[in-house]
Amino acid sequence: MRSIYYAYLRMPMLVRLAIILFSILVSSAVLAHLLEKETFPTIFEGFYWAVITAGTVGYGDFTPESTQVRILAIFLVFIGASFFAFLTVHLASSVVKRENRFFEGKSMYKNKDHFIIVGWNERARHTIQALKDKLKSNHIVLIDESLKENPLYVEGIHFIHAKPSEDQTWKMAHVQQAHTILITADANLKEYEADINTILSILTARGLNSTVSIHAEVLTTEQTTNAKRAGADHIIHTSNLASKAMVSNLVKEIL
Repeated sequence: MRSIYYAYLRMPMLVRLAIILFSILVSSAVLAHLLEKETFPTIFEGFYWAVITAGTVGYGDFTPESTQVRILAIFLVFIGASFFAFLTVHLASSVVKRENRFFEGKSMYKNKDHFIIVGWNERARHTIQALKDKLKSNHIVLIDESLKENPLYVEGIHFIHAKPSEDQTWKMAHVQQAHTILITADANLKEYEADINTILSILTARGLNSTVSIHAEVLTTEQTTNAKRAGADHIIHTSNLASKAMVSNLVKEIL
């Protein structure tokens, strides 16, 4: 008996309430049958009446005549109304909690063949928008530790608020089934520190998925080799691209 009791306590709250409600309905059906056998000739008809009464439907095809069963009916109405009110509030609360977890970056991504973008900055914003326009899809996961809420919540982009150098973060992003990863440099750190963080992120992601394509932004040329050793397939030198663009504009002005 004790094991059954502990098993009952481990059940979800709604399941336990459903068991209690079912027990009350069965007990009410038996009582109604015993107290008014002419009105409720079988327990099944008593159970049907109890369910209809608790559900506050009241078809009227079974109407109790004795005071005892009428008091029982009042009890069932209060019990049924309370249960359904609690059920409605509980379901609404569950939906709100799930949306809050999505908004705060605490929920796990469950799709596959998606793109994972690490780091939030203007480059990441434009990259995500370009991917959305080209792919016509929202199968994109943004990982960032500094953000407190999803910056692209309205667009439906999945956000994970966690460190990209931890296994659990990549598991939440479902890296095992990811298509491509882009790791951007942290603009809040010095170049060397940003590259070290990028390399750690590459190592963590590669350790969980040996085949996924990893693109990494490296700020210092000295860390290019280390990034490749860590498992990056493509290295992006943003500083070189910016320098070439500036030189090109200067040359145009001179000529």
